[in-house]
Amino acid sequence: MNRKWLALLAAGCLTLTACDLLPEEETFQTAPLIRDYQRAEFQQEACTRGDMLLTRSISCSYVPVRTESLSFSIGGIPYDEIFVQPGDAVQAGQLLASLQQEEIVQNVAAAQRQIRKLQLQILHLEQNRALALKAQALSGENSQQALERTNARYDVQKQSLEDELYLAGLRLESCNRQLDERSLRAPMDGTVTYARRISPGDVSSVGITVVTVADSTMSLFRASTELWEHFSSGETVTITSAKTEYQAVVMTEAELGLPESNHVPGEKAFVYFALTEPAFGLEDNDRGTFTLVLDRRENVLRVSSKAISTINGKTVVYYQDENGIKSYKNVTTGLEAEGMTEILSGLEEGELVIVN
Repeated sequence: MNRKWLALLAAGCLTLTACDLLPEEETFQTAPLIRDYQRAEFQQEACTRGDMLLTRSISCSYVPVRTESLSFSIGGIPYDEIFVQPGDAVQAGQLLASLQQEEIVQNVAAAQRQIRKLQLQILHLEQNRALALKAQALSGENSQQALERTNARYDVQKQSLEDELYLAGLRLESCNRQLDERSLRAPMDGTVTYARRISPGDVSSVGITVVTVADSTMSLFRASTELWEHFSSGETVTITSAKTEYQAVVMTEAELGLPESNHVPGEKAFVYFALTEPAFGLEDNDRGTFTLVLDRRENVLRVSSKAISTINGKTVVYYQDENGIKSYKNVTTGLEAEGMTEILSGLEEGELVIVN
């Protein structure tokens, strides 16, 4: 029995040894799955023909040619009234504001009455002189000495009245000066751009602006730009300010009577635009904008500027060839404006170019 088990054990060992000595079976890798070719997808746009504009938005500000700030020359006098408010159109000489002047007005009236009274007295005196001389002639007292005595008597009375009249005139002039000191009048036709707000009991201060008037005969916008060379005298532009459009004409400093400034190419300089009609709603330094056309091209080939690239210093566009491969070609470009680039050579109308 033991011999039988030993035999089986020995046979099993031989079997295991034989398996270890056999060469390993070669394992072959599975070939990768080959997919069908897929064309790359590109965003493309056609080369088209059309017009191009190169523009620049120019900022400007409103500047009245003449602005005057009015103030009282005397202080400590209570305000009477300010008769205008910003935006009002006024005429030269119009009363804009005044200080209390009731007493002065009364003095003016008294002086005027005194002057009229004295003038009538002088007139009556001359009439009496004439009557006296006539009566003297009728009575036979018309000698030279008698005439001289009569005239001398009336001359003394007349001189006294004329002296009083002169003094009354001086008083009236003084009162009128005081009224002028207490009154502000428009120095020109224009628009009120500022009016001081007053409260009961406020008094005047010397030199403090009460009313500002801007000349309405010439309204200007002014721009400071390095593109001043693009403007010509007489050229018209449309300026937009606070959503309102104003027509204006380019004018030089000489035409406006302003001191001429130096204009250096490439550096900023002032350009003036005179409104064709006065603008009473505008105030000093109100902002405005307008569009300046720097270049214009009509009926030219153009592509999106996103399609333009540079390779080794050369300008190219990419396109998709007949095999779906991304390729490029050299192009010559011109004006670039509003996201489009002019094509001078290298493309034909209708050709597709890659823009992504």
